[in-house]
Amino acid sequence: MAGTAGTAAAAAAAAAAGTGAGSPCGACKFLRRRCVPECVFAPYFSSEQGAARFAAIHKVFGASNASKLLSHLPVADRGEAVVTITFEAQARLRDPVYGCVAQIFALQQQVISSPHLLVVSINLV
Repeated sequence: MAGTAGTAAAAAAAAAAGTGAGSPCGACKFLRRRCVPECVFAPYFSSEQGAARFAAIHKVFGASNASKLLSHLPVADRGEAVVTITFEAQARLRDPVYGCVAQIFALQQQVISSPHLLVVSINLV
């Protein structure tokens, strides 16, 4: 998806930039703990907006589970994983019953109705 590729690129840029000297990453700021240099969250949750994104992940999955998930992945795949679990956590908070499946279903309905809309628009021309 184009939207997730842009977000993954932003996460990679944040990883390259680091969190700065002395400032905790967004995850450590949310958890109110000291951010250590080997913090698994630091490259993906910047100090500014990372705390809000991490809050959703922590509420749905828990910090420990998210840490374990990222630790077991190759470093090259972690940026995309953070984007994915952030999306899933936010979707679960919006719709506690269906989560991201609700959005998948809505997109499937659009695909199903697209041929009908195409026929209608061709007949109008």
